[in-house]
Parts: sequence; C-alpha cells; structure tokens
Amino acid sequence: MSFQTFGRGLRSLTGVLVVVFVLGLLALAPVMPFVIAAADTVDATRDQVVDRPPLPEQLPVAAEISTVHEAGGERIADLSGVERREVVALEQIPQVMIDAVLAIEDDEFYEHNGVNHQSVLRALARNVAAGGIEEGASTITQQYVKMTLLDPQQTLDRKMHEVVWAVELEQRLSKDEILERYLNAVYLGQGVYGVGTAAEHYFNKPVEDLTLAEAATLAGTIQAPSVTNPVSNAEAAERRRNVVLSRMQFQGMIDAEQVEQARTEGIELDIRSREVAEPFWIDYVKRLVYDQNVTLQPGLQEAVGATRDERIDALFEGGLRIYTTLDPAMHAQASETLSSYLDDPVEDPLGSLITIEHESGALRALALGPRQFGACPEDADDDEPCVTTQVNPAMPDAGGSGRQPGSAFKPIVAAAALQDGVQFEDEYDTPSGEPVEGCGDPGEDYEPRNFDGADTGEMDLVEAMRTSNNVYFVKLARDLGIDRVVESAREHGIRNAPSLDGFGTRSCSIALGTAEMFPLEVAAAYGVWANDGVYCAPYLIERIENRWGEVVYQHEPRCERVLASHRAGEMRSLLAQPTGSGGTAPVVGRTVGEAYGKTGTTQNFADAWFVGFAGPYSTAAWVGFEQPQPLTDLTIGGTYHERVTGGAVPAPIWADYMAAILDQ
Repeated sequence: MSFQTFGRGLRSLTGVLVVVFVLGLLALAPVMPFVIAAADTVDATRDQVVDRPPLPEQLPVAAEISTVHEAGGERIADLSGVERREVVALEQIPQVMIDAVLAIEDDEFYEHNGVNHQSVLRALARNVAAGGIEEGASTITQQYVKMTLLDPQQTLDRKMHEVVWAVELEQRLSKDEILERYLNAVYLGQGVYGVGTAAEHYFNKPVEDLTLAEAATLAGTIQAPSVTNPVSNAEAAERRRNVVLSRMQFQGMIDAEQVEQARTEGIELDIRSREVAEPFWIDYVKRLVYDQNVTLQPGLQEAVGATRDERIDALFEGGLRIYTTLDPAMHAQASETLSSYLDDPVEDPLGSLITIEHESGALRALALGPRQFGACPEDADDDEPCVTTQVNPAMPDAGGSGRQPGSAFKPIVAAAALQDGVQFEDEYDTPSGEPVEGCGDPGEDYEPRNFDGADTGEMDLVEAMRTSNNVYFVKLARDLGIDRVVESAREHGIRNAPSLDGFGTRSCSIALGTAEMFPLEVAAAYGVWANDGVYCAPYLIERIENRWGEVVYQHEPRCERVLASHRAGEMRSLLAQPTGSGGTAPVVGRTVGEAYGKTGTTQNFADAWFVGFAGPYSTAAWVGFEQPQPLTDLTIGGTYHERVTGGAVPAPIWADYMAAILDQ
C-alpha cells in the first residue's frame, strides 16, 4: 500500500469517526449533556466503527411488480406483493423529478462522499439549541442504505452502520447508480414504492410525462408519506409541494414564474386502483406460474423457479413480464355474448365460453358469467348485485372437477370407429329403452333411451350424428370396446378426466358422455378435426421475460398427428350434420354459415354444451350450475325453457359469439 493510499484511507476513517461521533450526539442530545457524554462516546464510536462488518457484497434487488400482457403486448394486469413497485431506469425519469427530489432531500448529493459533514454539524447545532431532534442530516445515500439494508430502529448502532456503509456504497457505485436505486426504492404512500409506480398510481401516467407540480408533489411525500400523500391529506400535500418548489427555486433549478404557475395548479389526481377484481383467467395465469398442481404447460414452472416459494417470489416481486395468448377483442366479445343470455347473477346458471386457435393450441378467449370469479371489483355498481363464484368449470385444476359433456362426447366415439374401419353407411337398430346385449354390469340390463324416448329404427352413422341418437352410439361403443373409446379420448388430448379410467369393459354409457371433462380439453379435441388430424395442446402463456428483458420461458407448440388427414375430413362431414337442417343445432348453420359441431345434454339436464369449430377457432360453450342440478323451468335470455338442452342455449350462445368474432 502506498503512503498516499494509506493517507486517503486514514482520512476517510477519521471523517467517518467524526461524523458517527456527532451523529451519536444527535441521538443522545435529548437525554444527556454533551460535555459528559463526549469522551465515552468517542471511545465507543472508534471501537465500533473499526469492528463494523463491511457493506454486504450482494446488494438487495428491489421488489418489483410483475405484469401480464395480452397477445398484442398491451398490459392488462399487475401482480404485486407487499411492495408495489415498477422499476424505471434513471434515463426514463425526467430532470424535473430528479431536481425536485434533490432539492428537498439532498441538494449536495453530487458533492459529498455519502455523508454530508456540513449538514451533520448544522443539524447538531440546531438540535442542541432546541434540546431535541428537530432536524436530520441523512443524505440520499444514507437513506438508501437505511431503506434496503437496515432495520428502521432509531439507535446509535443502526446509525453507525448507516454512515459507514453509505461511504462504502459511494466507493462501489456511481452517483447515478445510487440515485436510480433510491428513486425506485423510496416509499411514496398508498403502498406505492418508487417514482415510476407513484406516477402511474397518483396521476395515471408514465413517469416521463410528469409536470413540475406533479413531480414536486411526489418529492414532497418522501419525508412523511403516510400523512403528506395527496390522497390521505390533500392540504398537507399541497403545502409540502410548495416547500419543494421554493427549494427548487433557491437552488436555481426553476425560476419564479415556474414556481408561481405550479403553485396555482391544484393537485389533480387520477388514481389507478390497486384492487381490481381479476378475470378468472388472470387467476389461472398466476397459478400456472407457481402452482405445481397446474400442469397445462410442462417446463414453464421450472423456468421461473425451482420451488413453489421461489416462483411465488418471482411472480409477485420479481418484475416478470408475462405475455399471454389472449385476444382482448375476442375475450370481450365472449363476455358480452355470455352476458346477453346469462345476466342474472343470482338466479341464472353459470356459463363459460372458451376458444382455442386449433393450428397452435393458443387460448384466445376465456369468459365466465354471470357470477364474478373470486372477488367483486372495487367499483362494482351498487345498483347491480355482484355475486361471486369460486368454481371455474372450464379449466383443469381451477376449482372444478369437470362436467359431463353428454352427447358432445359422441364424436370421440365416431373418430375411433372411423379409424377402426366403420363406414358412414353402417347401421344399427335403435329402439329406445330396450336392453343392449353386452352392456351393463352382469345381471343388470343397460337400457339406453333416445331423446324423448323416440324409436328411430335402423340408422346409419351420418343420421345418428345428425339426430344425436343415443342407442346407436351405445352399440357402436360396445362393438369398438370401451378401452378403445377411452384410448380415443386420450389421443385427442382429454387427459384431465380421471373418471374415464373407471369405466369397465361393459360400461357403454361412456358413449353418452358420462365421464367428467373440461371445456378446454374438449375444445382442443374438436380442434383435431379442424386441423386435419393434428392435435395441438392448449396453452395460455406465450413467453415470460425477467426484469431485464431476458426471455426465461418461450412456449414451443406441442402438436402431433393423432388422426389421418382423410379421417379428419370424414369427421368434418359428420360434424356438419348437427348444424344443418334436421340437426340438433341448426341455429349454428343459419347464424355462422360453414360451421361444425355437436350439442351435448346430460341425462338429467344438469349440463348443456355446444362444441365446434369455424374458421381458425375451436370453441366450447357450457351452461350449468356450480353444484350440478337440473336446468329445468328456467327463463334464460328472455326465453322460457322447460328443459335446457345443448341446442336450446349453448348453441345460440356459440353461434352469436362465433359469428361476431369471424366478422371482426
């Protein structure tokens, strides 16, 4: 070590000792006379500074909100923990904001070495004269150390840490780096941290667009954010703002005319609400990132964190940018269409609409209503009741256990049959209510009934699909083998349906959709036939970036051929039958034009479905109560229904929605 280096270190240590000694006096002034305390305080200060542990090698990274974005990149939700903060770079912060903070908090920031000795001495003189603590002397560097590295207790030991580490921090980081960290760490009231977040919260604008008056208002909250923020006390906030403006003028940062103009402005707030009731798909996005029980996108969670706690920290404090596949226009249309039929949150059943782009598996729309999932929004209309539900029937691992698809499952049986050589013209006799040999438990007859008990005689596959004949598909499933039907369902991506595995070799009711399934997976299964036999697994998150813009997860489509192209063409021919004349959902053909799909109604009328595809999209519409009960004696969308079937409510919902999005 050179003599010069040693000399600089000695002078630095001496300066720290002096400052810490004086700060000790500041802390002790109210309780003991200066002269008596001096000698002992000097000795104690010297020993404690020398033995003080160094500044931690790893400086804390500020907690930062994560954001969720729709397919076009627009921000649609913020996810935050205790500290709501969006980190901004120093170059994004306007000079007027920087000047306002420097003027009121540390006007010599760019001159001192982390501790302002003159400020300490001034504060000492004023506090001794006052007989107590009336003025502090912390620099911005000291404040940053206190905010991020130390506990808030006002003790001499903590103050000594603050001073020593402030000097060390100035040797490690540049002034601009310290200022940027401070401006992102400082608390500004209302649960808001950092000037970038405060600009959005109080004025609903990016920090770059802050006016002089707004910047001075924010800077004025730093000293006492709980009582001088403009929401809690507008008058105190205005007085403090004016103090900031005066200090800025005194420092030559602004002139008298600017001060006068800013002072005449009232504080016009445009509060950005923190508590916004989230659509249920935002809740699903969160769980998809952290909850190991949600397995829609393999590999995603491992990319975010190795453990659940790590993923939760990253999600709510790690500044992630989560880009989803959701199309806001399609989602809005789905919600609007659903509410046009199901508008009474107290009396109406629940409904869901879910749309997948079948060539990629991208989830484009996800609507639920009329009940609000999770919680009501803060700005809910008092004149309209807000009723909540905790059940999401559309998605696996989201509070539901799936619902019986009824006859919407019959195409899965048909796909297996075509693969195994069954022809369109193959016929069965279809009497209603008669025992079907080879079905039912030993000693018990299985007697499937057609809708309304109709005896329909000999029928081929095409007619059976058009009219949704139950007996035909029961006999078809029997001849294929129940295991083969289950295999077909799995091939088409229906994997979150545990009850499929419970069907024995004689359980022919499987053909009538008695296994619980989720609309998401059924929509994706129908997408196979739209996509020429290629199944693409549904997904919701396109990519995730960390706070530095680095991609930590990028979804790769998981597509595989599960059906020959010509068999998929045959399935389209079959699924054109229900939407045409004489089918169970002619409203779809009349409204949409070229569309393919199938109705579904369960035996006890507890669930009603329409699932189909048109253009590039596959969509499932479902209606039912959270706790299954018959959909009988109901008025929905102004129309009375003795019994709700798939063709009566879900099909018109599907048709109106699909016609609208295909026109966009």
